[in-house]
Amino acid sequence: SDRTAIHEVMEQQTVSIAKAGIVATLNARASVLAAANPLYSRYNRHKSLSENINLPNSLLSRFDLMFLILDIPDVDRDMALARHVTFVHQNEGLEERQEDQDSDDDDEENTEDNDKSDYDEEKGVVSPRLLREYISRARRHEPVVPPEVAPYIVEAYVSLRMQDRPGRNNRSTKSGDQTAMTARQLLSILRLGQALARLRFSDFVAREDVDEAIRLTHMSKASLTEEESEDGKTTRREDVMSRIFNIIRDYSTTSNSPNVEMKLAEAMVIRKGFTVQQLQSCLEEYEALEVIQVNQNRTTIHFVS
Repeated sequence: SDRTAIHEVMEQQTVSIAKAGIVATLNARASVLAAANPLYSRYNRHKSLSENINLPNSLLSRFDLMFLILDIPDVDRDMALARHVTFVHQNEGLEERQEDQDSDDDDEENTEDNDKSDYDEEKGVVSPRLLREYISRARRHEPVVPPEVAPYIVEAYVSLRMQDRPGRNNRSTKSGDQTAMTARQLLSILRLGQALARLRFSDFVAREDVDEAIRLTHMSKASLTEEESEDGKTTRREDVMSRIFNIIRDYSTTSNSPNVEMKLAEAMVIRKGFTVQQLQSCLEEYEALEVIQVNQNRTTIHFVS
């Protein structure tokens, strides 16, 4: 079946073919981008992702990133979408006719200005030719993890595992196994870090690549753990300031130290998908409440006992 075939592709990077008396096993080393609709055309928040789309956890856990996209009624977005669809239907074919007329008159000028039209600064649009060239050059690089970055990845993985241990008010049991930090998620972080290094045309994975990979992983998990409020909007269990404070406080409790370095706090917050500005706002708010103290040089956070 198709489900068995995709399981083999993602597990062993091979695909078996048996047709017309020909039996062969081919390599399938390519990225997999998949979309799935929920059962009965409605996503049930009270069920796990595996139950909603009727796929086993053994298959879902092989995806590096998973994002939950819900069609939630919203007046502004629905109005903008309806206007766009109406505009497209009203003007269907007009732009193509205009482009055909212009191309007949300006073929010679277009061939001379191909390099200049690769990027439109006003619209921020990149031409397909330039994008293909960029991807082709990025694929030439095979980034590796340097020795100075490997301990950083190990420490980050261990800290993420500690946050998912039982009794830490996590929601992995409700969301299924997709939000639990396992060895497969560690491999996902490594693959994402290598992909980010390729985007920079680099042969080495940097700490910034690892932080961005962890941030993407957390944003993927956050989309699965959001809750739907009574008015139909998705909300988090806690506000931003409380979540940032809990991240720093949990690390202080785990390390049995009332002091946390500012650089370490920034790294942990960025991994969770927050920004440095949100961290500073959180510190200012809890400083005013006299819950924490930050030294004059803004390098250490101290929890007031």
